[in-house]
Amino acid sequence: MHFMISALATVAVAIVIPAQSYELRGGELDTLHIKDAPDTDPPNPQFFEPAMDLEYFANLDPKKFEWVNPDEIKPGETTCGFLTAPLGWDVEEVDIVYPTVKVYVCVTFAKQQPAPRGNMAVHCGGPGSLTLCNYVMALQFDEEVKSSYNIIGFDQRGMGRSDPTFVIPECAAHMHADAKKLNVNFGNEQSIRDAAQVYKETHLACWNHPGFQLGTVQKDGTSKAFHFLEYSGTRQLAEDIERVRRIFGSQQLSIFGISYGTIVMGTYATIFSDKVNLMVLDGSVDPNSDIVSRELDDARAKQERLDYFIASCEFGNGQCGDTDVRTCLNDVSTMVDWLGEEIGDWLAPVRKVLEFFGMQTGKNIVMTTLISMIWSDFSQFSRVCEYAAKDDYGSFMDWFLAMLLGSTEYEHDLSLPFINITLGNTKFSFEYNTDSKPTSSEHADADWPFEGYGELAALTSVTQDMITAQDMAFGAYDEDRYVKFMHDLHMEYPGLGTGMPARWVQQWYSACYYWPNVTPLPPIGNPSMKGIIAGQLFDPATPYIWTQKMRDHFKSASLLTSRSVNHGISAAIESMAANKSCYANILRYLKSGRVDFVDGTVCEANHIGDSCD
Repeated sequence: MHFMISALATVAVAIVIPAQSYELRGGELDTLHIKDAPDTDPPNPQFFEPAMDLEYFANLDPKKFEWVNPDEIKPGETTCGFLTAPLGWDVEEVDIVYPTVKVYVCVTFAKQQPAPRGNMAVHCGGPGSLTLCNYVMALQFDEEVKSSYNIIGFDQRGMGRSDPTFVIPECAAHMHADAKKLNVNFGNEQSIRDAAQVYKETHLACWNHPGFQLGTVQKDGTSKAFHFLEYSGTRQLAEDIERVRRIFGSQQLSIFGISYGTIVMGTYATIFSDKVNLMVLDGSVDPNSDIVSRELDDARAKQERLDYFIASCEFGNGQCGDTDVRTCLNDVSTMVDWLGEEIGDWLAPVRKVLEFFGMQTGKNIVMTTLISMIWSDFSQFSRVCEYAAKDDYGSFMDWFLAMLLGSTEYEHDLSLPFINITLGNTKFSFEYNTDSKPTSSEHADADWPFEGYGELAALTSVTQDMITAQDMAFGAYDEDRYVKFMHDLHMEYPGLGTGMPARWVQQWYSACYYWPNVTPLPPIGNPSMKGIIAGQLFDPATPYIWTQKMRDHFKSASLLTSRSVNHGISAAIESMAANKSCYANILRYLKSGRVDFVDGTVCEANHIGDSCD
């Protein structure tokens, strides 16, 4: 799922556990004893093999991997280069000559060299997070971790500076001439049908784009064509990670994936299990490749999260005061129903922006915005409820516009707090989007690596759609089936009148609609693989049931659960000391090579109102 991961100010946690004669799940030792030791303890050679020295990295075979600026290969520096890879995985017994592709790879070299804990491949999610993930992880790791691993990030095939690219208008449904039809009313079957037609036309036009036909001459002199959109999914990224591991040395590779990155690193651990040293999967995505079951899980989780928000007030969350939140929201829903079509005129100043993001100027967006604003400012509860109970439509509309726009005047500059999209708001004190540095797709106005890339990557779902379409199976190839699935899902999970569950599912399920040729992933998992599978009970992007499934697929790994409502344990806000301690379990593992907590450990979290950002 595509979210920037918040920086986490971690705290050092030293604990003493009495020596015992058993091994915790994920542990590698017979006697467990975590001592109160300084951070300068050298890495245990039982768990870590140092990476190759910098001279080795500077002298790689440029036919396989070529640095953009080898002068930047220094301790603590970040620099990038291009992997030259065959389109498919070479098998000696299969006499096929593949065309080659270029994959952009960045390395943040450890301050200690050779890196004493080896190399670590990272992926921050999306699909579409790119090599900027190197910097994101640097913000999460403490100094000891950062200084002892070489961190490796990737612009996976089709994205960023990798070549070829599938980030083109023909593959972006929101660039379709009838993109406004994607603003679906899920209670109206014709509205769903209109959107289905847009997706179908987009996917066929994308698939038939001539730029995806890659040809090469075979050993017998004949020509053979390959379709790039059959060779640019998650499995190919896992293969490229393995190619980089081999080029960078023979050591095992530690892997860290967040959100969709858990699919990337989970796939690597499935295919190349004997090449993995340490493994952390945080905020897991469903390890299976069935788009139908995945999206049913997703919709249910979105509904349950909203239900929990309301229930938290009944549990005694003091921030809610004496307000009966459930009755209040029902009153607001009734009032908005009464306003009817007047809502369209009322939201006229934001209609174009809403439509661009696939949102209708109707009840759904009012309820979604209302819930978002209330939970970010509990003090507004009593005021909204009073307006709704008295059917005071005028005061409610004035309040809503003031909260939404900062003013009741239509001419006011728009600031839309309910659209949680990073449009250049995230600032890094690192160099990126330059010739030899990491790539970011988070800035809509960025013309890097080519003109218009930022708009396509940040404001459409093209990167997510292209990967989902390749990776997943069982998408709909019948319009009636598509319509029924979306309509029934919305009826089952209305999201407190927001339509949020169906709107979230729309993107992912639609990516597979009428996709000509899928290349689904194998079921992810390995019963012998140890590591940490982390998840949040009410994660807004990746349902906790997926974390449970991922842990079941990696039966020897250890489950770490947070009661947070954030996306990823690493996304805990500054005030959540309990969640910092939860993340400290991961940091200790990366330092010691051992899991020192009991499988199934659950970390506390603050009240949901404090957890929600």
